[in-house]
Amino acid sequence: KVQQMTGLGLASVKNEGGSIPMTKLLQGFQKEYVMVTYGLGTSITHEMMQDEQYGYIKRVPGFISDGMRHAEETNSFNVLNRAFNASFTGPDGSVLCATTHVLVGGGTASNRLTTDADLSQTSIETMIQQLMDEVDDQSLKRRRTPKCLVVPTALNFRARKILESSYVTASADNDVNPIPGLFSDLVVSPWLTDTDAFFIKTDAEGLRFMRRDATEIYRDNEFSTRNMDIAVFGRWVVSWDEWRAIIGTPGA
Repeated sequence: KVQQMTGLGLASVKNEGGSIPMTKLLQGFQKEYVMVTYGLGTSITHEMMQDEQYGYIKRVPGFISDGMRHAEETNSFNVLNRAFNASFTGPDGSVLCATTHVLVGGGTASNRLTTDADLSQTSIETMIQQLMDEVDDQSLKRRRTPKCLVVPTALNFRARKILESSYVTASADNDVNPIPGLFSDLVVSPWLTDTDAFFIKTDAEGLRFMRRDATEIYRDNEFSTRNMDIAVFGRWVVSWDEWRAIIGTPGA
């Protein structure tokens, strides 16, 4: 379980001879993570092992490992794929990217563009400004900073033009592009299913991949058939508990 706690809010004036103003820590939202077991395997017959001529059998562990790796990636990016889906809510009762995240101290906050927009220099600048104005549960400014831009493959080249151009893209003006240098990385993922959605990962923690058992390959031979079973197992869970770790939009 991950238990959130609020800060103490804004300090106030202490009058001469008076007591220091006291306040209480507030309990925030709680997220429970339940580990899930994943596995994949296949069986190779005794006859196939005897008649093997083309080196296929020795490639089987690689196929199984690849299937498990894809499961990890698919599960991980589904957190973002479901960021706007009302069927998948977080500890505060909202979807990951929402305009009405409840603040424990009162009020709401947003980590989604007020007006959804496609990827552009203007939309990225708006998102950065918005995350820099984010507040905590006591409405204190947190000044979050961008770490990486996360886009689907369909936005790969548009994102690179914006992040790597010295001047404002798609403009005849000679304005300097202020975005390069603000991001430490660009993540282009084929596991993002919405070709218009994009996200900015911030410096806040809150997107979790927790592994209980390391992924391992096991082999065993059946006594009665002499067939060889090859399988891989792993236990992990992927989810989120802090919406300030990301800001996104599904596109216009």
